[in-house]
Amino acid sequence: MRSIFLTSCVYVILIISKAGAQELPLTHFTTANETNPLPSNMATHVYQDRMGFLWMSVFSSGLIRYDGAKMDLYALEDGLPDLGIWQIMEDDTGHLWASSNGGMVVSEKPLSAYREGKRIKFTTVFDGIKLHNEALTINHLAVDKAGKIWVATINDGIIGYHINGLGKISVDTLTTNFTGKINLAVSSIYPLKNGGILVGLEGGILAEYFQGKGHIRYQSSSSNYDHHLVAVFEDQEEKIWAFRQNGDLLKFENIGETPILISQEAQTNISGIFEMEEGIIWTSNAATGITRIDRNTGEKLGTYSRSNGLLSDNIFNIYKDREGNIWIAQSGGVSKLRFNFRAFENFSAQSLSNEKPVLPSSKVNSILVSSRISSPCRLWIGTESGLACVHSNGKSTIFLEKDGLIGDWVNGLGEDAKGRIWIGTTQGLSGIVYDQNLIPKGASDVRSIRINNKGAYLFSIPNTPPIIAFEKLMLPDQKAGKIESFWFPGFRGMLAILNGEIFEFGIESGLPSSLYKSVAIDPLGFVWVGTLDKGIYKSKIPITSGLIDDQAINNSSLFGQFWAQESGGLTNHIEKMVWHKGVLWLGTQLGLIKLDPDTGKLLALYNTDSGLPANNTISFAVSQNDGNFWLGTNKGLTEFDPVRAEVVKTVSKLDGLIDNEVWLYGSVQTDENGQVYFGSGNGLSIYHPYFDQINEVPPLLEFTSIDKASAFEGRNEITFEYAALSFANVAGVKYKTRLIGYEDKWSEPSTIRRLRYTNLPAYFWAKEYILEVMAINESGIESTSPIRYSFYVQPVWALRWWAFLFYLFVFGLLTWLIHDYQRKKVIKKERDAARLREAELHAQTATARSMAAEAEAKALQADVEKKAIELEKIQVLETAYNELKSAQNQLIQAEKMASLGRLATGIAHEIKNPLNFINNFASVTVDLVGELEVAINAQDLEEIEYLISCLKENSSKIEKHGKRADAIVQSMAQHAKVSKSSFDFVDLNSLVENYLDSAIKNKKSKTPEFGVDFSLDLQQNLGKVKLFGQEFGQAVLNIIGNALDAVWSKKKESGSDFEPKLKISTKQVEDFAEIRIADNGLGIPEDIRERIFEPFFTTKPTGEGTGLGLSLAYDIITQSHNGSLTVETEPGSGTVFIIRVPNT
Repeated sequence: MRSIFLTSCVYVILIISKAGAQELPLTHFTTANETNPLPSNMATHVYQDRMGFLWMSVFSSGLIRYDGAKMDLYALEDGLPDLGIWQIMEDDTGHLWASSNGGMVVSEKPLSAYREGKRIKFTTVFDGIKLHNEALTINHLAVDKAGKIWVATINDGIIGYHINGLGKISVDTLTTNFTGKINLAVSSIYPLKNGGILVGLEGGILAEYFQGKGHIRYQSSSSNYDHHLVAVFEDQEEKIWAFRQNGDLLKFENIGETPILISQEAQTNISGIFEMEEGIIWTSNAATGITRIDRNTGEKLGTYSRSNGLLSDNIFNIYKDREGNIWIAQSGGVSKLRFNFRAFENFSAQSLSNEKPVLPSSKVNSILVSSRISSPCRLWIGTESGLACVHSNGKSTIFLEKDGLIGDWVNGLGEDAKGRIWIGTTQGLSGIVYDQNLIPKGASDVRSIRINNKGAYLFSIPNTPPIIAFEKLMLPDQKAGKIESFWFPGFRGMLAILNGEIFEFGIESGLPSSLYKSVAIDPLGFVWVGTLDKGIYKSKIPITSGLIDDQAINNSSLFGQFWAQESGGLTNHIEKMVWHKGVLWLGTQLGLIKLDPDTGKLLALYNTDSGLPANNTISFAVSQNDGNFWLGTNKGLTEFDPVRAEVVKTVSKLDGLIDNEVWLYGSVQTDENGQVYFGSGNGLSIYHPYFDQINEVPPLLEFTSIDKASAFEGRNEITFEYAALSFANVAGVKYKTRLIGYEDKWSEPSTIRRLRYTNLPAYFWAKEYILEVMAINESGIESTSPIRYSFYVQPVWALRWWAFLFYLFVFGLLTWLIHDYQRKKVIKKERDAARLREAELHAQTATARSMAAEAEAKALQADVEKKAIELEKIQVLETAYNELKSAQNQLIQAEKMASLGRLATGIAHEIKNPLNFINNFASVTVDLVGELEVAINAQDLEEIEYLISCLKENSSKIEKHGKRADAIVQSMAQHAKVSKSSFDFVDLNSLVENYLDSAIKNKKSKTPEFGVDFSLDLQQNLGKVKLFGQEFGQAVLNIIGNALDAVWSKKKESGSDFEPKLKISTKQVEDFAEIRIADNGLGIPEDIRERIFEPFFTTKPTGEGTGLGLSLAYDIITQSHNGSLTVETEPGSGTVFIIRVPNT
């Protein structure tokens, strides 16, 4: 059995290797990705560091670090000398190196120093040593066995860099001067297993360096440029391979011997040699994609190119990560092949590089695996648009209705013992034979065809019903015991083919007028038929080979209904039926049903609650190796053990299937080798379970972000992000966590990779918490150990130890005060009782009431007088309003501004609103005073108290809006008054510093938590400028205040991640002194930019600004000083105000 299995595996490997047109199960990373798109399309290198992060060099964009969930881009601002990155490597100390068009660059620290979301910094000068700064290209960087970096150069030989554990760098240079003249240009470099390095030099020279000494291993007979060795490689058997620039692939069996010419590829400067599979060499170039070559024989096994799903035939680099996934950097982006990619063969109707598609349609309805070695077809695939015969080389021959097929929609395929191919379509039955004598009687439209240069005949059977499915079943026979039969259920008819003869069952046989979708035969010969809407029908007698004749078929009592909803069944819609080990299994839209064939009793229902990915088990097949079911659903392919009644595994598009959705009733098939065929709406996948090994590599874990900024501000809040650096199936990775100090049990595994803790408890003193995270990959393998992060949480101030001491002190003090008060109260009460015991109780009570009433009256009279005074204030405010209205008219007449209408609107909005409030509340107050007088006369104390509270509330509102109107009046007056300060020489730098200090203090007085990072860049020799000092300072103060408001507003919107910044500079520009006030606030939107200097125009909320600050500043600078005030702004990024005044 083991021998048969191994033989089958070898056969499958050979088939896969030569299946040139199959689509690889690739995952692409391009600029078009919805999540984590690449910044540009040309990827030149992929590398995985020792922490587990994946690095991609994206030409013209820089470096990308990928953790499986997000990509971080590193560019010029991070220290890269150029965005044209070629290669990435890590040395023995964990420093990351990259070669580029701008030379070499290295991380300032080991990568392990940049944990928890810290951005990596790169440098071109390390420890005072300037790194090589000339342009490099592909295959010019290597790291040897000791972890030392080697750089291949054009003129400077080979440069070696090594950083020790103390962060000190040493530099070695190896000469390439083997001619006694100058250093030869190095065209490629590769590390050897013995610790040396292998290099290709100009003129076709292959040299080896070991312990600093070099010697020539091979020199080409021609020194032409096309003999340059642009790629060199050492395989697992320590054999040397090399690519010439002219495309020659060489293999050196022994040192000093003439190399073997393995193949001749396209001439290109970009070539690579890799060993991605055991015993198989992968080569790549810029023209023909990837070529796979047998390492021992040199035989070409096949190619991977755009026609197989690659983004491009221009391949820069191929890399295998720690899990065995293969990453392909190419023009177009990066593609990933999962470590188990050999478990999947995919065929579709797409033409990826103008080649002929394998399938005529992507909708795969039925599959037939050829059982004859002599067959020109590896398999037959029925689709919605024709029939495909797929050959062993991956190409196909397609048959359509125009070629003689009775219909293009092919739903059933079968091959009988004599080699006849039966083809069921929605238009009836067709067939193909290789021997004309095998054409059945009654066939029509016989056509001679050729399949892969082999002659054949295509025929049709007239007057056959539309066919929906196919089953090959064993029928009882008196002589042979059992013989094969072919069944094609369809619409109101079902064909049975036995020994080349065709029989039809239908309504005349007792079947219902419906669509027949499946058929099964039990060991006794009873025939079971599943229908679209009538449940299951069963023959009333066993049907044997001797019983099938016209008389038996036309017996209307041959079939009867066995199972339906009307008789207690779950459903009338039967998709698929399989008789297995004495039990009838049904595929339905409700799930997989196990049915007792004797009683019709439901034995079990398996659905998503049982572990299936979806309920709709439309098509399934029984494995010929172990008897397990392979179920096709809309969420992939599932292996189900019917004995243990459990799901074994589920395979989906994430694993390598071409699509998740199974298509029709014959879309899942198995063969004797254990392979599973899965037809979908996007093509066909052939799944090889024995190649689909589990991912046994434990995932690495890293914290990618820890936000603890607020953990010590009294809110006890901290946020973690983490990533399992497992890339085989990113979506299948799960995490479990626990916070020691808060919970001891691990959480249930989930895909959540972000945790936020708030209000963590801590009392008296700081409490330590430790977060632990474990990762589980898609195969259930856990990380070897959890990652941990320890942190302390301070109690909120009210729960700290000194707070409790304070509480104890306060409690003791209150206890003493209450006790003392109660003691004095008792003493006083006793004394009062002794002093007044002779007084009459009724007289004492009357006197007390009289005094209380008199006091109440006096208090009410005082309140009335107070309200009268407040009414006089209201009248004063009305007078102020009239005066402000007059001042406004005079200001408008004096300035004669074009914004007359907007100014009036501003005044109306800013002044009228508070006065409206004042008038309204004043009117209400007058009414309340009248009501109060009535209540006083009536001595209604409850009503009096209520009216006084109303008067107090109205008075506070009148005072509030009065102050608002007063502020607007003062601003208007300041805007309108003529400068009265002296026009004299002023030190502009000192003026700026003083008013900046005043503005910040003013802001902090209103907003104590306010903070800003400000900087001054003042030209020292600016000299003094003639100004109205006080008025000009007011203008500068207004503009600075506006900038501080802008950055603080953005701070409140953005939160703790934003740092407010303000920069003020002065300088001489021609005949003007210039002041620039720049902030990083919200900026000014384009639609209101022209209105910011208009009076009363403001974007602040009502009550927070008058709209006169910038207008006043503009008038002071432009009118009083003949200067200019302009603004530059970028919405969302900040604003710059530019002041210029004459300085002559």
